[in-house]
Amino acid sequence: MSTRKKSCDLKFIHVADTHLGLNWPAIGRREHIQIPVYGKAFATVVDAAIKEQVDFVVHAGDLVHRPRPPTAAWNRLLQELPRLKEAGIPFIITVGSHDKPESYFDRAGGDILQILDTRLGLVKRTDVDQNQCVELKTKGGAKVSVYGLGDHGREQETHLQQLRKLMNQAADFSILLMHGSVSVMPQIVGSTVSMETMEGLLSRKYVDYVALGHNHKRWEHRDMQIYNPGSTEYTSFADAPTISYSYDGKILREENREPAEHGYYLVEVAGEVIEAQFKTIPTRDVRSIEVRFDQATASQVTEGVKAAISRNASSSAIIRPVIRGTLHASSSRSDINLQEILSLREKLLFLEYPLVGLAGSEVQLELAGESDIEKILNQYLKARLGQGAETTADVAMKLVELYTRKSRTTNQEALSIVDGWKPSD
Repeated sequence: MSTRKKSCDLKFIHVADTHLGLNWPAIGRREHIQIPVYGKAFATVVDAAIKEQVDFVVHAGDLVHRPRPPTAAWNRLLQELPRLKEAGIPFIITVGSHDKPESYFDRAGGDILQILDTRLGLVKRTDVDQNQCVELKTKGGAKVSVYGLGDHGREQETHLQQLRKLMNQAADFSILLMHGSVSVMPQIVGSTVSMETMEGLLSRKYVDYVALGHNHKRWEHRDMQIYNPGSTEYTSFADAPTISYSYDGKILREENREPAEHGYYLVEVAGEVIEAQFKTIPTRDVRSIEVRFDQATASQVTEGVKAAISRNASSSAIIRPVIRGTLHASSSRSDINLQEILSLREKLLFLEYPLVGLAGSEVQLELAGESDIEKILNQYLKARLGQGAETTADVAMKLVELYTRKSRTTNQEALSIVDGWKPSD
């Protein structure tokens, strides 16, 4: 909570990185497709906006996971956004890295946010390159300006300086809606701007609140009114919590349990006071299970990892085993029975292939040579996909070879390969 110079009353929701249309993890069983999970999280935010009777919602980018989202994502958008419109709640969004079209033909038609804005009137798109500012008046009469700065890669700082020239102090409340990171964040992801620039905007009251997106882990700087809510659901193990264990061959000890929350901010401005409350959204049971060993034999590693997974097993658990530490001289990594560890997947919703980092190595698999890649892919995918393993491995190898060559048509060729791929159910 902090005070500000101007005085007004309003309420809004700040959300980011909803990634509608994402199917993570790809479990491979149609009845367990994960796309609806992201739609439900988005619906939770819409429900909250209507219940709280907010003046507007700001979304800091990556509304969808792909610039050409699947039908399920379109259905969710056309189901939820009209509810906000009917409630008189504007939905203001800037362009995320996943919202931007990639191919030449897609760019010719504009991005999905432009369609939702200009064609359907369901959102208000804002970015420095066009529609630089969205201006609105709240139910209480406050004048609000929302300046958008989508994802602009290495040019993010330059574009923010350009946007600064368009800012004024006429509004009662101003928001910078940005898809990117600030230089002081502990984990910088994607396009970045300096904290010095942010301090200048906030201290001179060109901006009252900075609404960030792109980094899927929550972060905030309350003194400066800079907030990043993170994604509304887990999108990978990178933004999931980690439970760390140590194993001495007999006893499995829990060393650390890292918390992780996903959700959105409900921001209330009363007079000169801004209060941003983080509201959590129920998420799936996703976690990395890290087990550390010291001079362990291969059989001890196998048993220790199995014990850690079993301690966290449930029919809804999505788990990645992470193996750290050192092996005894009598054992090698190839002696670890990874297939025995993977046999526990029947007790879980999903079990990722173990990430092995023993004896100082941080790579997942130890390759004897380039010719082993396809063999390892087949081995890995067979455990995950069964009959579809060979076809999937073949597609993966084609993509690897294609991007190794690199050409102007690489992306288009890759799309053709993927479009022609028909994975097994």
